[in-house]
Amino acid sequence: MNDHASSTAPVGGDTPLTAALRELELPGRVLKELAAYPDDTGEVLMDSAAELRRAGRDDQARRLLETVREHPPTSEDGQYASVELADLLRKGQDPRDTAEAERITSELLRPGHLGQGPADLLGEYMRELERWDEALLCFNIAARQLLAEPPEELAGEDDLSLSPLVNRLLARMKLGLPRDRHDEVAMVVAQQQAESALGLPYEEGWPEQDGPDREVEALYSREAFDGARARGLLAGETAEHGADAYYRAAERGLRERDREHPGTRRSVVLHGVEEVAEFAERSGLAPADDDTVRSWVNLELSADDPRLRSWPPGRNEPCWCGAGRKYKKCCGSPSNR
Repeated sequence: MNDHASSTAPVGGDTPLTAALRELELPGRVLKELAAYPDDTGEVLMDSAAELRRAGRDDQARRLLETVREHPPTSEDGQYASVELADLLRKGQDPRDTAEAERITSELLRPGHLGQGPADLLGEYMRELERWDEALLCFNIAARQLLAEPPEELAGEDDLSLSPLVNRLLARMKLGLPRDRHDEVAMVVAQQQAESALGLPYEEGWPEQDGPDREVEALYSREAFDGARARGLLAGETAEHGADAYYRAAERGLRERDREHPGTRRSVVLHGVEEVAEFAERSGLAPADDDTVRSWVNLELSADDPRLRSWPPGRNEPCWCGAGRKYKKCCGSPSNR
């Protein structure tokens, strides 16, 4: 524990947060992540709290969230912890917890207090509760930068970047508000997402895009990552920094290509080492070459392979990278830019 504290504390000694974390007896895996990624302390701790909740260990999740809230690595981390803590308390049976959840929510909604990322998350929880006035307030905050831009300049942005506007549109529709020009941008995005989810063709007259109709991004799975790196099949700075950095870099590449060719349907497949290595040997190709992996996809991967995942997934769906977190809190996080 002491080694962990010294590795996560800033130069100059211990901090109230690291002292409080020692009392929580966090799993060794979490301690290793904190040591390896000190700049991502808040995200690592929030992911750990989410895992505890999924495992039904709400008491431990509550203590961790309260600790992050009391000693936030950043002000935004503290707000995320507050949002998640309020949701946890609201789902309990104790009226005192419900009252505390409402107090925390009211505190978050004070004018000028809530950051854009936490506002988006709180808005989603308010939407689940059908508290549309509060949801709209949150989504207006989350979309603040987008609302400052002329609507016509947002047409080239990717769907993920525009998701706060889509959330805002739904809340405004539920409240019976007339559409504004930013709502019109959001409506186009929402229609495209619905068509993609249903496998429908684009409307007649939709402008043709340069580039392929379908694209598959092939990446080594989490289980295969260390082996691929050890065999020299992965190189570059992102691979050196671990699987999470590798997948987040891939996500950024997918978003960039989606901006360039928004009509392309994209999928991700997470594969192993041996299948690519065997294909390369049969074909006389270099297994570390990107073109080899692309050839493997084109020649060996069947269209009904269960590993194929549509990209991007829904924000509340599991992330395509296999981390077990929701997409919006993993590769799809607004912080992954």
